[in-house]
Amino acid sequence: MSTLKNLSPLLFIILLLSCGEKGNSGSTEPKNILENLTFSVDTVVVDSGDDFFVIPYGLGRIGFTQNKKNLWFFENDPLKLVQVDLNELKLLSKTEFQKEGPNGIGPYISDFQVGPTNELAIQSYVSYAKFNTSGELTENLKIVPEGIDSELANDYQKLYQRAFYDFEKNRIYTQPYRDGDGDKQLFIIDPQSKKASSYPIPKMRSVGDFSRTHVEESDGNGMIYFFAAFDYIEKENEQLLISAAPMSGFYRLDPKTDSLEYIAIQHKTVPNDWNISLMEAYSDASAFEEDERKVNEQLNYMAIKWDDTRKLYLRMGKKTYLAENRADPSTYEVYLFAYDTDFNVVGETKIEGLKEPPSTYFWKNGKLWSYVNVEDELRFAVFTLNF
Repeated sequence: MSTLKNLSPLLFIILLLSCGEKGNSGSTEPKNILENLTFSVDTVVVDSGDDFFVIPYGLGRIGFTQNKKNLWFFENDPLKLVQVDLNELKLLSKTEFQKEGPNGIGPYISDFQVGPTNELAIQSYVSYAKFNTSGELTENLKIVPEGIDSELANDYQKLYQRAFYDFEKNRIYTQPYRDGDGDKQLFIIDPQSKKASSYPIPKMRSVGDFSRTHVEESDGNGMIYFFAAFDYIEKENEQLLISAAPMSGFYRLDPKTDSLEYIAIQHKTVPNDWNISLMEAYSDASAFEEDERKVNEQLNYMAIKWDDTRKLYLRMGKKTYLAENRADPSTYEVYLFAYDTDFNVVGETKIEGLKEPPSTYFWKNGKLWSYVNVEDELRFAVFTLNF
């Protein structure tokens, strides 16, 4: 009897643990919150009042005020900053900017960011500067930084072609293309001190690994063919996120601590990396096109966006199937992924019923907004995603 008395507490604990394991058996596998995703679509039109929108080639780069109440973009000819109220769906203003002169931007804007006090950091092929909303240049950002290779520092196109300006830290992040086999780097440039520091981001080499150029000579003329694996640099939820189409993983930089880490994302229903090989050079356009199709048909991961309504990071992905006749439209598969604040995968799905990926899209109040161009009217398809 004494032995049974001594064993009974132990048996009782084992019994409790066993029951607990059985009770939690359904929660050991993380739930896929997108498993039963459904969606509906509404189309909204922005009222231009007595004016009209000049957008024959789409919106191009876009920016937002801090609360995403107002959308900003540029009309190109003449060059005008357009401000639109997304809540009231109406045009607020157009302000002409100069292409030349002391406040000149250049003939074409390649990118811009909007600051918390509605300043703009505008980048073109010939200039990089901060402007106020009246079109006045307030600070030149096109500098030759110290602390990096002098040849790169003096090559504006290469150094700044994919730059991102952080208004809060007053510095520039850039990840230039590098020739040869050198590792990719993230450069942090301080416009005040004109100094630069760098971090290695070796996995971003996949962008170059899956990008190709081919020149086809015909009757003394050269036709240039090009395809690329896209990469993205965004500041979302106070973190700088550097990602690329060929991989689910990405780099995260915390601007407060300048700590950089690679976050390996592991999806379960789709590949996390491309496993394809491409030719290094092409004898003709047909061989080039074969590799182009191969790249497009991979799952191309898109930029990671923060949805403040759901407190989730959301990310689109797409597979593109080019038609045999290039004049015919392509077909697509579109995917959606969801990550929690620690970038754990909490949802992944192919979006059934969505025939093409969103165009110039953004998240607002938990809904996906996608630009639609119909006879130069400014329209958006607004997707309500139920999950």
